[in-house]
Amino acid sequence: MLDLFLQQSMNGFAQGMSYALIALGLTMVFGVLHIINFAHGEVYMVGALGAVLAATYLGAPYFVVLGVGIVVGMALAWLIALAGIGKVLDRKDGSSTVLLTTFAISIILYEAVVTFFGPTPLRIEGIPGRSEFGQTVVTNQRLFVIAVGLFVLAGIEFVLRRSDIGRQIRALASSAFAAQVVGINVERIRVVTFVAAGALAGLTGALMVPITLFSPTIGHSIIINAFVVVVIGGMGSAAGAVVCGIALGLLEAYVAIFMPQQFASALIYALLLVTLLIRPKGLFGRARA
Repeated sequence: MLDLFLQQSMNGFAQGMSYALIALGLTMVFGVLHIINFAHGEVYMVGALGAVLAATYLGAPYFVVLGVGIVVGMALAWLIALAGIGKVLDRKDGSSTVLLTTFAISIILYEAVVTFFGPTPLRIEGIPGRSEFGQTVVTNQRLFVIAVGLFVLAGIEFVLRRSDIGRQIRALASSAFAAQVVGINVERIRVVTFVAAGALAGLTGALMVPITLFSPTIGHSIIINAFVVVVIGGMGSAAGAVVCGIALGLLEAYVAIFMPQQFASALIYALLLVTLLIRPKGLFGRARA
């Protein structure tokens, strides 16, 4: 039983890391632009597709494939920011309009991928082999996901705390008016934040596609769980996104030991409901003035 628990811990940690990275991108966008990006899951999906195409048709090695996922995620996020956000965000009811435009963009992207590439699942090889820790066997790809995720999280923390662009992002998240007064280019920082979130989504797609396979629906499934993570952790809380993302992955893995996967999903939504009823601002969120 202990071996099974350890096995599921590693599996859940890897899955939870993907939730944490996706939820962190959503949180960054919400914290700086104060919008909910419904197309974020499709950026993850298209990043995974870019990785599959690079590996399958170009024969690119996996580390190059990761770069392709990042570039595809950044490019797609920039296009979404240009076409669906920049033109409407500053209008009256702009946040509500962006909600609808990103939802429409997510549907367009999904239907386009289904039309051109079909619904058949695709896979690529990631980091080959597996590692043994006593009786616990973990694929090297899962270990790689965990290692890269930790490195990326540490890098983001460093950039936000120690770099000029990070200080500008945090200033804009605190007050757009004050940031503009002190000379920060608000539009530029908004786009940089959105593109950085797209890079996270594209990277996560490329990291996870050797584990979960690619299909056009993977964006739908991960964005639902990412929204759960963001709400439970607290809208705009980076710490909440990371901690609750990893916790959600572990919870899914542990529940799967005893119950069907459908029960794990029901439990997650029950936790979401309880959080909204008892602590609407989330576990790590702060009440807005």
